[in-house]
Amino acid sequence: MTPLKNPELAPISFELVVAIDPQDAFDVFTKGFGSWWPTDSHSISKKDCLAVELDPVAGGKIIERVKGKKDIVWGRIENWQPGEALSFTWHPGWDVGDFTLIDVRFDLNDFGRCVIRLEHRAWENVGDIAPALREGYLSGWEYVFGECFGNYLRNGRR
Repeated sequence: MTPLKNPELAPISFELVVAIDPQDAFDVFTKGFGSWWPTDSHSISKKDCLAVELDPVAGGKIIERVKGKKDIVWGRIENWQPGEALSFTWHPGWDVGDFTLIDVRFDLNDFGRCVIRLEHRAWENVGDIAPALREGYLSGWEYVFGECFGNYLRNGRR
């Protein structure tokens, strides 16, 4: 089924508007990924999570570093346009073939503010669990993107 035929699998989208340059916001999202990502609540290994890192290049990986264990790959960068957009596969702790896709765009609005849009899609790739997984990501991204990333940008991240 496609998202158009099944609203349970429609992409989910979030938007932030902040007083920051799009290139700076892009850099914080990518190069600073481990600084704002809430590893205490949103990691696979929880207390054993040493860091979450995003390799800031096309083809780079998003990796959870785990104390005393093998790293966990969360995804791979598919599209890399510094200051404008990035896209990556997303499969934290899942089989690499059962991925969803995330697109993040960075634009300026008419008032000189950065508009950051995150869209999470391709739920059909994960099979029968897609509706439940999508439902969980509605609140997950609201917290991780909206609160953690948004507050990190707003509260002087440097």
